[in-house]
Amino acid sequence: MEKVILTKNYTRDNCLIIQEVWDAGYARDYFGNKNPYFPPVVNYVHDGTVEFWEYEKAIHWFIDQLLIKNKAERTFLSTMVSEHTVTVQKLKLLLKRRHLNSVAELKEFIEFLRSGTYTFLAFYHAAMDERTPKAIRTLAMETRQKDAFYDQADLLIKNTVEYLYPHTKGLVISIVARELTSPPDKNILRKRFEHCVMIIDGTLDVTSIKLFVKRHPHYKLNVQKIANAGTIKGQVACKGKVAGRVHILKRKNQVQEFRQGEILISPMTTPDFLPAMKRAAAIVTDEGGVTCHAAIVARELKKPCIIGTKIATEVLKDGDRVEVNATKGVVRKL
Repeated sequence: MEKVILTKNYTRDNCLIIQEVWDAGYARDYFGNKNPYFPPVVNYVHDGTVEFWEYEKAIHWFIDQLLIKNKAERTFLSTMVSEHTVTVQKLKLLLKRRHLNSVAELKEFIEFLRSGTYTFLAFYHAAMDERTPKAIRTLAMETRQKDAFYDQADLLIKNTVEYLYPHTKGLVISIVARELTSPPDKNILRKRFEHCVMIIDGTLDVTSIKLFVKRHPHYKLNVQKIANAGTIKGQVACKGKVAGRVHILKRKNQVQEFRQGEILISPMTTPDFLPAMKRAAAIVTDEGGVTCHAAIVARELKKPCIIGTKIATEVLKDGDRVEVNATKGVVRKL
């Protein structure tokens, strides 16, 4: 059996229900062909955030098929964007309610997310793929930069589940869709919040990703070796040089804990992180490119910012004193 090599590419605090919808979006391409590689993602909940361990063959197959579609049908992406715009407007109307009122409504909303994911993935990947024809890629990038589809959908799901089942408050991240009629008790959800593995084939295992892979030898983790833990390199998003204490933010509900003058270290940022970004002396992320949220906001705030380090949240700890040299793209422990 061929090894399924998994690479950690993203970390989010979106709930597993969102991830189920997202992962299923890679099952087929825009021609209707089935993805020959499975699973596209192994999701690992760790301390209340979800790490995306991607099977890159599955993701790359989907991206390659999308490129073929965009080259063959030059109006395809604009059609996807138009359809997505309608979906976002419907979502905005739902968000005015704060929460849905029944499990039936919530299940209907999850199906709604599936159609939104179909259009979202089209511009999401077209924006990142440098092979995409220029005009199509420009439209994709413009659409991606102003879209908050999943953050908004995640908020509505969490609010609804907590409204329907108060014992799940703060723990909705680790519930899957098939459990919506009868969620697990708080003790089980707390254990999953600490660590669990989810795959869209029905796998839901309370364990660490390393132990999971050890028990399933056809999986292999592609883990980046850290040569020098004292120095971290990334891409300059906004120049500057400051020193300060590290404060790692991975979840939206941690933002209020962030203090003035700290160095914000995060997998990536979203609009919910803005209050912390304003208080930060500098911003450093694992992910992102020059058009990502962290980079755009840092330039607006004129805060030193280094993006795409891949390892900052793994190497650094809360309270570490560091120098952020965002002229050279280097973070150094002091």
